[in-house]
Amino acid sequence: MRWAARRGAPRLGRGHSRVSKGLAVRLPRPILSVAAVGVTALALTGCSTPGTTTDAGSPSPSAAACEPGALPTLTDGVLTVGASDPYEPWYVGERTSGEGFESALVYAVAERLGYEHDDVEWVDVTFDQIVAPAEKPFDLAAYQTTITEQRRTAVDFSSPYLTTRQGVIVADDGPYAGATTLADLEGAKVGVTAAQTSLDAAEAAWGDAVEVVPFSAAGDGMQALSSGQVDAMVMDVDQGVAASTVYFPDTQVVGTLPQPGEPEQLGLVLDKDSALTACVSEAVDALEADGTLASLRTEWLRSDDVPELG
Repeated sequence: MRWAARRGAPRLGRGHSRVSKGLAVRLPRPILSVAAVGVTALALTGCSTPGTTTDAGSPSPSAAACEPGALPTLTDGVLTVGASDPYEPWYVGERTSGEGFESALVYAVAERLGYEHDDVEWVDVTFDQIVAPAEKPFDLAAYQTTITEQRRTAVDFSSPYLTTRQGVIVADDGPYAGATTLADLEGAKVGVTAAQTSLDAAEAAWGDAVEVVPFSAAGDGMQALSSGQVDAMVMDVDQGVAASTVYFPDTQVVGTLPQPGEPEQLGLVLDKDSALTACVSEAVDALEADGTLASLRTEWLRSDDVPELG
């Protein structure tokens, strides 16, 4: 997901973790790609007791199996994390900054697993690499990946760290700026990202009452919205709030789509049948139990007051 770069230099946090650029093939980003003149483009849900099962479906590990800093990672003593280009609200500045919801989440999980800030190494991967049924160049990936049963056949997920919704973004000066219901948007051209859950959500919400326009990247859709080629864009609501306030200030989030079925939840991604899955899930569960995840949501996400379109 690539948005236009934010004004100002990237913000760096508590020291620099090691960042590896060459371990993953750089393929076209599947989520966002935004061209910007004169700037560089950036990328646009208590511990279980032994013998129980985590939300991710993996047996809860014993204390010995999750010995801090001694997990069977790709590189001894290092936690390798995969992500694509950083963009708000998930990553603020560099991924190593510890700022932004997922950057802060990764370092909180790493600390629970016994890894210091400088023991976290980041690798560049595409979204397709994250969810594809292939050996991973990372121990875990943090890149807004919705947990689905189809994806579970190819990868492991941690316990969910965020329950999310699909938001609807329109142009400030467009004909749908005052929309408060799904019916208000009937007849509109609605952009979605073809490979993402926004496509299914839009079709479930409107059926044939709108023209769904797929884009290979959400940034392409946002540019189309800004130029009047589509009337609305559907994407994760927190991503949409950041898009409309930071990257595309001529747009606004008018509401969220009704949830068709089970709530959408985001999870950290691991290789299929990874020996780390249960330990990572235990760390996420502990962060939920002690209030850390709630604090991160409050600090970095701004979608609580976005209404559902009736």
